[in-house]
Amino acid sequence: MLSATARDVLCRLSTYLEELEAGELKKFKLYVGTAEELGQDKIPWGRMEMAGPLDMAQLMVAHMGTKEAWLLALSTFERIHRKDLWERGQREDLVKVTPNNDPCSLESQSACLLDVSPSALRKDPQATYKDYVRRKFRLMEDRNARLGECVNLSHRYTRPLLVKEHSNPIWAQQKLLDTGWGHARARAHQASPIQMETLFEPDEERPEPPGTVVLQGAAGMGKSMLAQKVMLDWADGRLFQDRFDYVFYISCRELNRSHVQCSARDLMSSCWPEPGAPLQDLIRAPNRLLFIIDGFDELHPSFHDAQGPWCLCWEEKRPTELLLGSLIRKSILPQLSLLITTRPSALEKLRGLLEHPRHVEILGFSEAERKEYFYRYFHNTGQANQVFSFMMDNEPLFTMCFVPMVSWVVCTCFKQQLESGELLRQTYRTTTAVYMFYLLSLMQPKPGTPTFKVPASQRGLISLAAEGLWNQKILFEEQDLGKHSLDGADVSTFLNVNIFQKDIKCEKFYSFIHLSFQEFFAAMYCALHGRDTVRRALAEYGFSERNFLALTVRFLFGLLNEEMRCYLEKNLGWTISPQVKEEVLAWIGDKARSEGSTLQRGSLELLSCLYEVQEEDFIQRALSHFQVVVVGNIATKMEHIVCSFCVRYCRSAVVLHLYGSAYSAGAERDQPQPEPSGAPSEHLQAGNTLPDVYGAYLSAAVCTNPNLIELALYRNALGSRGVRLLCQGLRHANCKLQNLRLKRCQIAGSACQDLAAALIANRNLIRLDLSGNSIGVPGLELLCKGLRHPGCRLQMIQLRKCQLQAAAGGQIASVLCNNSHLVELDLTGNPLEDLGLKLLCQGLRHPACKLRTLWLKICHFGQAACEGLASSLSMNQTLMELDLGLNDLGDPGVLLLCEGLKHPDCKLQTLRLGICRMGSDSCAGIARVLQVNSCLRELDLSFNDVGDRGLRLLGEGLQHPACRLQKLWLDSCGLTAKAGEELSSILGSNQTLTELYVTNNTLGDTGVRLLCRRLRHPGCKLRVLWLFGMDLNKMTHRRLAALRLTKPYLDIGC
Repeated sequence: MLSATARDVLCRLSTYLEELEAGELKKFKLYVGTAEELGQDKIPWGRMEMAGPLDMAQLMVAHMGTKEAWLLALSTFERIHRKDLWERGQREDLVKVTPNNDPCSLESQSACLLDVSPSALRKDPQATYKDYVRRKFRLMEDRNARLGECVNLSHRYTRPLLVKEHSNPIWAQQKLLDTGWGHARARAHQASPIQMETLFEPDEERPEPPGTVVLQGAAGMGKSMLAQKVMLDWADGRLFQDRFDYVFYISCRELNRSHVQCSARDLMSSCWPEPGAPLQDLIRAPNRLLFIIDGFDELHPSFHDAQGPWCLCWEEKRPTELLLGSLIRKSILPQLSLLITTRPSALEKLRGLLEHPRHVEILGFSEAERKEYFYRYFHNTGQANQVFSFMMDNEPLFTMCFVPMVSWVVCTCFKQQLESGELLRQTYRTTTAVYMFYLLSLMQPKPGTPTFKVPASQRGLISLAAEGLWNQKILFEEQDLGKHSLDGADVSTFLNVNIFQKDIKCEKFYSFIHLSFQEFFAAMYCALHGRDTVRRALAEYGFSERNFLALTVRFLFGLLNEEMRCYLEKNLGWTISPQVKEEVLAWIGDKARSEGSTLQRGSLELLSCLYEVQEEDFIQRALSHFQVVVVGNIATKMEHIVCSFCVRYCRSAVVLHLYGSAYSAGAERDQPQPEPSGAPSEHLQAGNTLPDVYGAYLSAAVCTNPNLIELALYRNALGSRGVRLLCQGLRHANCKLQNLRLKRCQIAGSACQDLAAALIANRNLIRLDLSGNSIGVPGLELLCKGLRHPGCRLQMIQLRKCQLQAAAGGQIASVLCNNSHLVELDLTGNPLEDLGLKLLCQGLRHPACKLRTLWLKICHFGQAACEGLASSLSMNQTLMELDLGLNDLGDPGVLLLCEGLKHPDCKLQTLRLGICRMGSDSCAGIARVLQVNSCLRELDLSFNDVGDRGLRLLGEGLQHPACRLQKLWLDSCGLTAKAGEELSSILGSNQTLTELYVTNNTLGDTGVRLLCRRLRHPGCKLRVLWLFGMDLNKMTHRRLAALRLTKPYLDIGC
């Protein structure tokens, strides 16, 4: 038998070895195996190789005795560069030299009493506290209670991705859904990564260190584990050593049940390992103290709604909600630092208590961190390789594992499957499947047990979960368990036991090991209790992603899967009635009828639920009610896959829109991917685009749905490979698609070859939008081969911001010369410059050109471009609409353009010249156009320096009998009160003008009153007058209101 002191040394040594990483422990063994101190009595490598920390400590003590084992361990720590362990071990000073310096053998250790030195008894208070923290936080109990073993926190812990976030609680609630399955949202690529070490450091935005850091994350993101790791790393000397002398951990879950008044002194004393904490010494430097408040969202409403009066003295006793509120508000110990963890749902309440906190969000694991977690979980490298390879092939599940909680569930399932000798099944596709297999693995009989009997308590467990969910309750008392015929010991696998203080007694409370497990069991309760229970759940839910039933309903859908039903019936003897499926389908049908056969509100949530079912017939029946499907804010890879999986079964949909929300694979990797300035390379695209299965699902959708005529993808990282797969569907004979929009889908120029082939093969496709893709001139050349083909029936193409330079003008001109079907062309935002327009005009002048609408905004044109365009206008008799806004044409350019507009053969009806740097001189030319061109119906001159003089010149044309203009935009044109008289005169003479927009001008009350006087005249034909952006007095507003009563059809905007 070992003496008590010897056992203590053995325990301390094994504890130190527990802190070594796997690689460090292996290196430690190598050094020990070659240590000269052992002489001939070396430890056999065969015994050390597989030894864990405790076994290794026992081997060293057995071969060397406690003193020499301790000293050798310390020297080895220094050799493997773990100076923190060496320094801490030096302070321990546990081993006293024995007589004759002889090591104690195992047989003689009972007589070899090792005394603790006086220095150890007089240990520094900080060292005493750090020892306590290390003992408390080093080991964690794994959630899988059946295994019944502790796990070293440092060995299991994997750092999640943290980003600095500006406080916006409302958006934070909207952007997070599904109790944690959502990943980085629209602004994640803009957020700045931050490390734990710099949480309390100043940065470029705040020159002073933050006093409070709010660490937010959805359920299962690892907030509590991170908080505990902060405690452990501080105690081990790895974190905040120069910043904080003491760090205290406060669990909000435990505070919930505290009914006694206490002070900050009491709170700190409760964290100290022994009586007589030196609190007066600590409080002298409050700026060196850190309080970690873990789980703010778990506090009862009484904590959130506390009204004060707040504590002003750290020794003042108050109810716990007032004490905690005082600490957070900094009414006591204002120099104290706080680290608060919370779910986003509580941010709004928390924000009212804080002043200038730093907000940090846990985004979960990147792909690299997921891999690290898997290899940390599986100590066997072979198993880790097998599981990780499987997960990489099963991309949807691997994507879900960005949530640390899901990673743990998946690893637990796989580990037990491997230990039982089974192959990894392909059924791990959905959240429900993962939880189901995890549940069944926990309920399997232990080895050697001949029969398996379903515990009677399991029915009570699911009813407890459901009752808690209906009442939004997560902590249960003994009487709650008794109500459902449960005993804490029977369900310890799924419930945590919590001991809370109440007055002078302690009470025991229970909670599910994680909220998601309670939601899973509640879903099982609904599925097993038939239509009425399901109807109640669906009625309260309503497909709102922020509803407390969101994940429960998703699990409910997953349990409708036939395979899941069979697992339940075979393993637990529980049967889900087929009527439940029919009830769910009927409810979806009612939703469709109430929404006019349009699925938009809650669409992403419904598709996520249907994805859990994984049955074609069910999904097809569910979606058969919807003719229009619009899914917005699709942010993560998983959400994109879910949507594409489901939409291929939308056989009745006529219109399908999928709007992404800034998806980038960089959000799931270690570093965000910058947007390239030029055309992206194929290699860069491959790393940033969605998986091939996404394009394959969309391809199936367009070729199997005979009703689908419009497909719009916006900010879906389709990429060139995805386009290739989609085009396979577009070329299919069954594809009836007419309108295809692929805006900002990361499509490179090489993909245009596949699109060109689709344009040739598909004679139904008449509208194509590729805006926001960097196809460049090489890509356009490939696309134009299809556009020029006689089989192409495309009527409209939009190529906004596609990085097309001057040479693109020639390619498009060749299309206009050969394709008589093309009537609308949008080249906005491409730097064509004057040369590009010159080349384009060759096509506009060709007799075969039938173009009716041409958008050329922001194309870097100057006045030189206008001469060729004027010539084209005089020859092209089909062009009806032309937009030249945001080009630097100037007065000379506009006057050149007017020469073409005055030509008798010019049939242009709409001309937009907004922000073209034209002045009053141009107005004279436009007036002459209005006097001879009776085709022009709409004219936009907004944001130009027209002025009162320009309006007066323009009025000469507007009042001419030949003028047929109907709509005129003069927003922000520098018009003053004098313009009111001119406008009034124009309205008195012009009998065709029906809409006038003069917003953001300074007409003033005088000018507007003149207009009102004219508008009251029965002969005035104006029906729309917008006056927004003007400072008008009450009298003028009253006159406008009276005018609305006189002419109710008149739309007056002011």
